[in-house]
Amino acid sequence: MKDAKLAVATAKDIERILDEVRFGGFTLVKNYSMVGAELMLYALLNYTYGHSLPVIVEDIFDAFVGYVRHFDVMGLAPPMDHVGVLKVGGIDEVGNVFGKLQFEADPLLYIKKKERAVKEAIGDDPHVYIITGFERLLGFQRDIKSVYAIASHMREELGNEKRLVISIVEGHVIEGFPMNPLPLLEGVATSVIELHDREDLVCLDLKKSVFNILGGTNKLFIRPADVVGWC
Repeated sequence: MKDAKLAVATAKDIERILDEVRFGGFTLVKNYSMVGAELMLYALLNYTYGHSLPVIVEDIFDAFVGYVRHFDVMGLAPPMDHVGVLKVGGIDEVGNVFGKLQFEADPLLYIKKKERAVKEAIGDDPHVYIITGFERLLGFQRDIKSVYAIASHMREELGNEKRLVISIVEGHVIEGFPMNPLPLLEGVATSVIELHDREDLVCLDLKKSVFNILGGTNKLFIRPADVVGWC
């Protein structure tokens, strides 16, 4: 295996990365960075708004609420008019909440309820589906069978050209589980991105990629100010 090339991404490169994300795929973003998840989410909300793509955020146990509060601290204000929020558990609300689901220990019941809620909210219109707090949901699963049920649903959604799925998980949290579900999710995902800190930069490590950028580079370094400036 060749050594990974390193490059500092420009604002144009950031847009090119997002341009490569295709409907019908599942991108898993593993965050190990202090601000990486917030920057990724900030870029996604701005990109989708600029391209007139409706967004559904699945907010599991107030994870999206936490990211939005971090936006406030960072002085960021991404567009939210095109974003619908589906609450799964939790008590706090941000954005345009269109549905609230109680946490279900049975993953099949959870999947059925959330898909019904999304169908009622957006019908068959194409949309970007962002999952926040996925690790919180997985942490409550009682056995590997339940995790497989969730992963199987993600696999069944592959090829759905009406939906682009992006899940942001906190890597240090999920890897602390007695049963780490990450290898299973990575096997299902069409793309896997890891976010790490490197001094004052955020490193995007394309671990499993459908992206074709910068002549085969699989690691990019991004200045947070460039993300904010591009958006």
